[in-house]
Amino acid sequence: MSMLEVNGKIFSLAGEFWVEDEAGNEKYRLKGSFLKVPKEFTIYDKDGKARARVVHKLVSLLPKFFLEIDGETVATITKKLSVFKPKYDIDALGIKLVGNIWDMNFEIQRNGQTLGRIDKAWVSIRDKYQIEVMNKADELLVLGLVLAIDYVKKEENLVAID
Repeated sequence: MSMLEVNGKIFSLAGEFWVEDEAGNEKYRLKGSFLKVPKEFTIYDKDGKARARVVHKLVSLLPKFFLEIDGETVATITKKLSVFKPKYDIDALGIKLVGNIWDMNFEIQRNGQTLGRIDKAWVSIRDKYQIEVMNKADELLVLGLVLAIDYVKKEENLVAID
C-alpha cells in the first residue's frame, strides 16, 4: 500500500502538479500541455522519465480520455450524460468509481476490490488530494484516472462561470 499526496500549482496555465509519497518526497510530476490540441497530461517519475499520458479526445460529445502507461493504452475514461451527479464509464477490465465524484471523495474499484481511495482536502489554497493506493503497481492507473476526472471538473466549472 502507498499513500500519495497530489499538490496543484496555483498559477500554472499548462496544469502542473507534483505527487509526494508518505515521507514527503517527490515521487511523480504531472505536467499538462499548454496550447496543444488535444490537451494532454504526462506523468513523470522522480527521475524525469515519462511513465504515463492522459490524452483528451478532441472530437467527442462528452469528455473522453485515453490513459497510456509505458506506451500502452490501458483505459478509456468517458463522462456519461447525467443530470444530478457526475458519472464516468471506465473501459478497463472491470474498473468503476464508487462514492462522491463531484467532491472528489471516491474509491476506484476493479471487480469489487478497492484499487485506491481519493480524498480532496478542502482547507487548502491549491488543489490537494490524498490518494491511498492498495497496490503500488496501480499507482499510475489511479493517478491517471484522478487527473482526467479533475480536468473535466475544472473545465465544467469554467463553463458554468462564463
